[in-house]
Amino acid sequence: MGITCLLLFVFYMLDQISKYLVQVWQPNNVTAIPHFLTLDLHYNTGMAWSLFDDSTIILVVISFVASIVLGYICFKNDWKKNKLLSFSMTMTFAGCLGNLFDRAISIIPGLSKGRPGVVDMISFEPLNAISRLISGNDFPIFNLADAFLVCGILIYAVDLIFFVDRRKKKNGEI
Repeated sequence: MGITCLLLFVFYMLDQISKYLVQVWQPNNVTAIPHFLTLDLHYNTGMAWSLFDDSTIILVVISFVASIVLGYICFKNDWKKNKLLSFSMTMTFAGCLGNLFDRAISIIPGLSKGRPGVVDMISFEPLNAISRLISGNDFPIFNLADAFLVCGILIYAVDLIFFVDRRKKKNGEI
């Protein structure tokens, strides 16, 4: 449980600090790494690809419920038996909490000043190139919480596909 708490804190703080810094700096299409990474401050009142725009209250409820479920899974997992699963769920939980905090802040009167939605700032050029080929549009701008969510889910999928059976055999569950 100590590892879960430490990683959760680190991932969450990286997300929130990056959002704070980008709000202070307010970059507008600033190239951080040429042809690779651009920073561009945006406030998102929905999800990626403009899904559920201006449905913040619904997204707060969904994020809150998902956080409860992920929190239960994270603190129930045994790092000794399931390192990859525990890591992926902790990363996913931190991303969910990061965006939940932004959404909740944006709907609370008095606190929403200067933060009218989820703070997004990362434009990843390789994803933009792929997205332009497929849809003709750039890939949505995102934040570290989004990256943690996606990476956590991908790591979970890898664990599920490649390692669950091996782990069950090792633990004598098959």
